[in-house]
Amino acid sequence: MRRLRGLVVTLALVALSLARSGAATPPEVITADGAIRGVAGWATQSFLGIPFAAPPVGALRWMPPAPVTPWPGVRDATRLAQPCATEGFGDGPRTTNEDCLYLNVDRPASAAPGDRLPVMVFIHGGGNFSGSTTIYDGVRMAEVTHAIVVMPAYRLGVFGSLALRGAGGGGGTFILQDNLAALRWVQRNIAAFGGNPDDVTVSGQSSGGTDVCTLLAAPSAAGLFRQAIVQSGLCGGGTAFESGSLAQAQADTAALAATVGCTGTDAIVAACLRAKPAGTVLDAWKGRSGTAYGTTLLPLSFADAVARGRIVHVPVLIGFTRDEWWSFEHGLYPLSAAGLQQQFADTFHERAAAVAAAYPVAAYPHREYALGAAVGDNLIVCPSLRLAGALASVVPVSVYEFADRTAPPFKSRNPANAQPRPPGYDGGAGHTAELQYLYAYQSAEGPLDAAQRRLGDAMIAGWVAFGRVTPAPWPAYTAADPVVERIGADGASFVPVRTAGAEHHCALWDAR
Repeated sequence: MRRLRGLVVTLALVALSLARSGAATPPEVITADGAIRGVAGWATQSFLGIPFAAPPVGALRWMPPAPVTPWPGVRDATRLAQPCATEGFGDGPRTTNEDCLYLNVDRPASAAPGDRLPVMVFIHGGGNFSGSTTIYDGVRMAEVTHAIVVMPAYRLGVFGSLALRGAGGGGGTFILQDNLAALRWVQRNIAAFGGNPDDVTVSGQSSGGTDVCTLLAAPSAAGLFRQAIVQSGLCGGGTAFESGSLAQAQADTAALAATVGCTGTDAIVAACLRAKPAGTVLDAWKGRSGTAYGTTLLPLSFADAVARGRIVHVPVLIGFTRDEWWSFEHGLYPLSAAGLQQQFADTFHERAAAVAAAYPVAAYPHREYALGAAVGDNLIVCPSLRLAGALASVVPVSVYEFADRTAPPFKSRNPANAQPRPPGYDGGAGHTAELQYLYAYQSAEGPLDAAQRRLGDAMIAGWVAFGRVTPAPWPAYTAADPVVERIGADGASFVPVRTAGAEHHCALWDAR
């Protein structure tokens, strides 16, 4: 990351299919469940829609991921699987599909069994209630770094978070269980693709980053990965995208059951809910979307696990974007001066005056950005810096800030959610802004220009090098020298945490 260079391309879904296709002989790999045939690209090969668990439908709804039934012959792995059931948001429209536990693998075209290439597993974001693997790819990362890239799906919202009483299955933990199942699939199968099961990095963005934090706190995740990357994760900030207690998950489940008319014993309620159409429970769910702690799989909340040092001991890269919440607030446009003060009051209550003083309108090109800066610093940036300080006493930690304000802005893929962006609104280096540079994120305008493509290649190389390369390309974040690597349009620079914290007003947010 110290020198930023290279090339990355972003692709729409049709272009992605073209990039993943070519004239070469379709590649085949023999997995533990059977042979698969993928797609040959120009310099990479892709295997799409590979099942890592049985379809969680019917009696398997709200049950642990079950083993895949082996198949005879050669299974087609040339098409993306349908997204998991979701109420829909910016990354795509609503869907009620529950047969969704599939993953995609991108690898260099020259990869072969025995190569022991590094493995990158990416967990997508979307609040744990939306999102999909279909809007990302690891083609460029595989090409530039000679790594194997794996992107698993996982159950979302009500299907990942419900906690039935007395029905077995580890209720409230299906998001975690699915991610664990995908990582175990990697351990069993990645060598056949040319990957090294002993050199796996798990990364995630937004709620995917939160899920990486959950994995770090899950005792059974030990040994499944060697490095972890948390991108704009909400870990310990108390949001609805994080883990809540099992009691809370069970209360949310009881509220759902009452709403859809499922009453009686625990067994009757479970059977009734499993018989409901996916759309019915999807619409009725008002609970948290996350993994419940106080369970066998997740005994402690993430914050408690960190405080007690009871986490998976691997190097952790923690990052955030400079303008995390800017783009989320343009829907308030045009916001008057009085309207901004009301937003501060509604959002920050007794702290509103202090927040308004710390984020004066004159410091931002739009009033909405002042609000977005405050929310993003409170939810993501300052908690990320606090997390880095806490983790640094337990495991090796590095910290970055993505600060390229020329990044293409977010663009909703969901017609029901799309809002025209007001003139002059670019979103800055907002939430998700780094994803197009790394994983060809399709919920962003594009394409990247030449300078951004060079930056993207440098980031890709840095992500894959983290925890692997000596000397380390990322500066260590330590108590003696807490430094943040700032990744901007002109390259990388190193900023003391006191400077970064002051820029994001962390003294205000850390005072609880």
